[in-house]
Order: sequence, then structure tokens, then C-alpha cells
Amino acid sequence: MSSPIQVGENSIEDAKLNPEPDQRRQIAASAGVDQLLRTGYIRLSTKGRLTGLPHIVQLRYTWMNGSFHAISGSPSSDWVLNLIKRPLAVVRISDFLYEVTAEVLGGQGADSVKDQFRRKYGRSLVERWYSKSQMVVRLTPTGTCVKRGGSAGELGARSTFGHWKKTRAGGYYDAVARAFDSAAEEYDFTISHNYINTWIRRRSIEVLLSRVEPDDFLLEVGCGTGAESVEIARHVRGLIALDISQAMVELLSAKVRARGLEGRILPLRLAASDLPKVRSVLAGRKIRVAYSFNGALNCEPRISEFVSHLADLLEPGGTFICSVRNTLCLTEAFAHAAVLQYARMSPRKRQPTMVSVGGRDIPSSYYSTRDFAEIFGERFKTEEMIALPGLLPPAYLNDYYLRLGSLTNIVERLDRVLSRVFPLNRYGDQTLFVFRKIA
Repeated sequence: MSSPIQVGENSIEDAKLNPEPDQRRQIAASAGVDQLLRTGYIRLSTKGRLTGLPHIVQLRYTWMNGSFHAISGSPSSDWVLNLIKRPLAVVRISDFLYEVTAEVLGGQGADSVKDQFRRKYGRSLVERWYSKSQMVVRLTPTGTCVKRGGSAGELGARSTFGHWKKTRAGGYYDAVARAFDSAAEEYDFTISHNYINTWIRRRSIEVLLSRVEPDDFLLEVGCGTGAESVEIARHVRGLIALDISQAMVELLSAKVRARGLEGRILPLRLAASDLPKVRSVLAGRKIRVAYSFNGALNCEPRISEFVSHLADLLEPGGTFICSVRNTLCLTEAFAHAAVLQYARMSPRKRQPTMVSVGGRDIPSSYYSTRDFAEIFGERFKTEEMIALPGLLPPAYLNDYYLRLGSLTNIVERLDRVLSRVFPLNRYGDQTLFVFRKIA
């Protein structure tokens, strides 16, 4: 049986988001003008003028006279309108972040930027995308850049578990919370720009909605920024959404206010093992359906305690639907074997597995389907296992999968059928479990 992570007194050392002046100069030098000129895109984060939520776009740009310059394909683009209302933003290039101020350029300044665009990207591309646009924006850094890594995904972690144990400086839950805090602002952008991740999200929601009633009040464990919460809340009476990350909970709270969902979604900052604290909100009521998606429980070391607390909150015969990452993924093994990367065929064999979240590496416990079902076995009956996905590869292989072109439609139709069938249903990137509480 896979062993959950042992909870200790220390956690991974945080990368400083605001380095000292000498460190800032070193970071700025490491970024270098050469990198600024070579990179094809920047990622621009603005504040939504109506919602106040982060709005992130990927833009072509040029670097001139110490500033970034971007051209909008339309003067009514959201990022442009956001900057007109609030001309402050953040630019990311690779692992470097710049706070910037924005101003709209016209006349000769705008013409110079367009000339630079033609030299960098080619005349035909510029004419195709920007010929009708008169909106040229200068983004001027207000200081030196700050280094903060992005999420590298599975196989992207740079630390080993042994190194993590030696360098941690707090509790495991603190390390997980800080990692997801760091990932929060860009989390929705990262997920939405990965086709396999969005496919997994749709499939998870479909399975859940097939088992809920309009009058249900649900419990979500590991809500993240609440993309699932907002969608699911439209189909039920309401839900309580828990997450260990304060930044994630704050983003969901902002979405609740922006979308008028007060009274439908209640975000709470709690770890999965903190479920007993939900009782005060329920005021004696029981939950009929609870769920946890996208491997949130892989980062819960007290998984047995969680199972016991969950069973106490669910009504007799209640349902729990959750997805966890597996120790063996067949499509991952086949994909690496196909390109002769035999050493990468079973990267999840040793547990815990280090994963990259928000530029920070944290350990996560993956499970075989048998082991995970056994953990729930005393209080729950396993009704169904669904590979998530079964034929599509893990999300970090998204770009390779999309090269299949029109064949992806065939793969996905087959996946919907075969991912429920033994033995494939046990060896996806994740497994979606449907548990029924033993009365």
C-alpha cells in the first residue's frame, strides 16, 4: 500500500517574492535584454474593471527603450479596457515578473512599435492580426524584475523528496498552502490553456451532475479558485467549498461576489482533514453528496482521518465522488516508450512524488486504485471507478496529444466508453471514484 506523506514540523523554504536590492540586480541581470528580445510572448495580468478578478492574456510584444510594447487586435479587448481604467499590471516572461505602468501610444511612437513587430514576427503575420488596430500600449517596468517560477507540472519538479525534507522550514500543510497561494492568480489561465485539463474538468463535472438533485446542498473539498464550484452551483441549491490556500479561497470569494452567488457558495479556508469544523456551518444537517476533484486528496497526509470525518458528515447512503492521481498511468508509459524514453515510463513508482505548483515543489502521495479503495473500504462501498482520462495522456503531454489533429475526436469518443471498463478504468492519469457510504 502507498504510504501518505509523513507530516513533519518543517516545510520547503519559500522563494522570496520581494528580494533584497542586490538580489534584484542579480535577477534582472539573469533575465537580460537578450532573453527579452528572443522570447515570443509575454503574459500580462490586469485587474478586471468590473469584477476585480485577475485577467491574464498572452501577447506578442517588442522591447524598446526599456519598456514592453504590445498591440491589441481590437481596441475593445478586455485587457486594454482594464488598463485604461487601471493602468497598473504585471508582465511575466518565463520565471520573471515585472510590475508595469501602461500608457496608450499614438503617432510616431505607435508606428515605431509596428515596425518592430514586423521585424520580429514578419510582415504577413502583423498585417493579418494588427492591420486594423490603432491601439498600441507601452508597458513600462516600475522597478527591477522579481523571480518566481511557474507551475512545471509532473516531471517538472526540480527537487527530490530527500532535498525537500532537508530544506523545509515549517509544516507540510503550510508548504502546500504557500505553493497553491503562489499559483492562485495564474491558476485559471494555466488550466484553461491546457486542453486535457479542461477535458478532465468537463468529464468530472458531468459525472457529478449525473448524481445530484436540484435541491442538494453539496460539499466540495479542494475547490481551488472555484471554476468547478461556480459551474456546479448553477445546478444545485448551494455548496460549501473548502481549500487549504487562502489565496484560492479569496479568489473564489471574489467570483461569488462578482457573479451574484452569495448564499449559493460558501468558501472556507480549511484542509481536507479539518472537516469537523464544517459542522458548525451545517447546523446539524447532513450532506447527501460531496466531491473532490483534480487530486486534492493526494496532498492530504491524514487521509484515514479525512475518511472518518467525511462519513460522519454524510447522510446514510450518501455519495462521495473524487479523483486522485494513480501510481501507474498506461498512456504515460506508452507515450514515453514510443519515443524511447524508457526511464520515464513509470515516473510515479516511488512515493511520494514531487510536483511543481506555483513554481514550488511539494511532495504528493499517489495511489493505486486498490490501495485508495481500501482506505475508504471500512466506511464506504466503491460503486464505480472511471479512468480520467483512459486514452488521453496526462496533461503535461497536452501539446503532443494535440498533434493528433482530427484523431483526437475519435480518441475522446472511445475514452468516454472504455474509461469505465476494466482494466483500463484503473490505469488513467487519475481515477474518478464514486463511493457510497455504508449505512
